[in-house]
Amino acid sequence: RRGAGACTADGPPALGSEPLRMLASLHRLTPAEMFEARLVLEAGVAALAAEHASPETLATMAEELSEMFASLEDPQAFLVHDVRFHRAVGAACGNRVLAALVEMVSAQFYELRRRTIRKARDLKESAELHRRVYRAIRARDREAARAAMTEHLEKARHAQTLERDERETR
Repeated sequence: RRGAGACTADGPPALGSEPLRMLASLHRLTPAEMFEARLVLEAGVAALAAEHASPETLATMAEELSEMFASLEDPQAFLVHDVRFHRAVGAACGNRVLAALVEMVSAQFYELRRRTIRKARDLKESAELHRRVYRAIRARDREAARAAMTEHLEKARHAQTLERDERETR
């Protein structure tokens, strides 16, 4: 508003998935490329979160983790808490640029995943993998956090590839 002065936002800008969706469409990015980028980004972010997480961001991660376990029978609800967990890890990393990128990537993956989550085979295993990420971050163990996030995302990639292959053979 004219004459209102300068305003600053407290958190990272909300980017949503639109810029990434447009980039993916324009350049015909493959799911494999998208997952690889996510793996590099989020494993590094988890390591930084182990260093910088505040009591508040740890509490948010714990709450989302608890909600994941509570929604094992409701894949759509599970997915919402899964995405919120990843965003909480992004917020905990101490870098607003990386937090904004995690927001954008998680929004894109939510849009893709919400159509296929009902075919997920083992949400409990996924929740357990998230618990490992959380525990490593809470323990302030950078390398364990990086390794746990890498393992989680590698298993997620494998599971989603199986789901996609199953869908294509029908």
